[in-house]
Amino acid sequence: MAYTSLHRSVGALPGRVTAAMLQQAVDVQLGESDDLDWKQDGNDLKENRELAKDFAALANAAGGIIVTGVTENGTGKADGLPGVDDARAQALANKFRGIANSLVRPFIPAFTVYTVPLPAVPDHSVVVVEVPRSPESPHLVIWDKDSWRYPKRAGEDTVWLGESEMEAAYTRRLAARRNAQEHLQDLADQLEPHLARETRRVWVLVTATCSVPAPYDTAPAIDPRSDDPGMTEIFAALPTGLSDSWLNYRLTQLAPLVGLRRTVFTQSRPYTGQCDRVYIELHHDGSFAGALQSTSAQQHGPALLPRLDFEHAVRDLVTAAAVHASRRGADGMLQLRAAVVTPGNVMALANPGVQYDRQVDGSLAVRPEPVLTEAPLQDLAGSPQSRRTTANRLLLDLTHQFAVAELFQP
Repeated sequence: MAYTSLHRSVGALPGRVTAAMLQQAVDVQLGESDDLDWKQDGNDLKENRELAKDFAALANAAGGIIVTGVTENGTGKADGLPGVDDARAQALANKFRGIANSLVRPFIPAFTVYTVPLPAVPDHSVVVVEVPRSPESPHLVIWDKDSWRYPKRAGEDTVWLGESEMEAAYTRRLAARRNAQEHLQDLADQLEPHLARETRRVWVLVTATCSVPAPYDTAPAIDPRSDDPGMTEIFAALPTGLSDSWLNYRLTQLAPLVGLRRTVFTQSRPYTGQCDRVYIELHHDGSFAGALQSTSAQQHGPALLPRLDFEHAVRDLVTAAAVHASRRGADGMLQLRAAVVTPGNVMALANPGVQYDRQVDGSLAVRPEPVLTEAPLQDLAGSPQSRRTTANRLLLDLTHQFAVAELFQP
């Protein structure tokens, strides 16, 4: 969520810019700063690579916003709010998204463009480009065919990163990736003791964390006597048929157990102190840990994990992680870890109805290693296809460890 000099000057809470905030800024003639840039009507906009430079410069510094549809008095201070006609505003919004996606590398997490209608000027809006301080910094701009540059906002100007600044930025990015992987492992380690570990039982685990966590102090009040709205929203995003959603089938009690900076959902038949069906943790910072169980009917040999159970479990847990992180207000890249756990030494992946002693899809009996992937949270939260694609990447890396080339539908 944005919190810039515009928000501070008008006493607004973090969040999207509103028409009322902009009018207040004009009334006090708020000037540009290192996190605020005014543009008049779109005709004064620079060429594409210069715009890309502005976007990357904010991401490589403290972040900020660029507002198109505000006039200045010649010294960088806002003095009018004419806006841009709605059709052009939408065209500019699409243009800005395209420039950021095509000319800035890597992708800026949580890069957001939106229009704000102006009640005082019918059929006119302003266009707000919201660029957060990026955990993926340094971002480069493709300058021409054979070169690229690393810009950074400094006051009202844009400068180029020096060698030492680039080295420090890359060091921070790599350290953040290592920290995220350790966090994902810690979430899994804290989850596993809650899982019943019988010989025939196979658990599919997914943990997730965002590069821009949600603030703990914005966590909503929790009523353990009623269904949790966060889990209700997750269920609304799952496939509608029970046969298509393993989480929907396994978890029928949506009232939470209140934990330290998290809510927990579990179901066992009967409850023995460990769950034997499902275990879900929704953390206040947007992190997620979840496990779904499949019991193998086979009495000898490796435990079997049915192929469809495997697919549905990973896809459901990825959906739950994305919806929860978005709902809590986390942002950036959602980093995910998937694993398959059984108390036995080995397991095998099987198609429905296949007896292990006859055929197990030609697969080996193995204990697969955990796998990792990541994707922009905004894409995952807003697109079922993006969630499916991300889950399929995890499935592909896990199933290849069973020496099976193709076990799921893309």
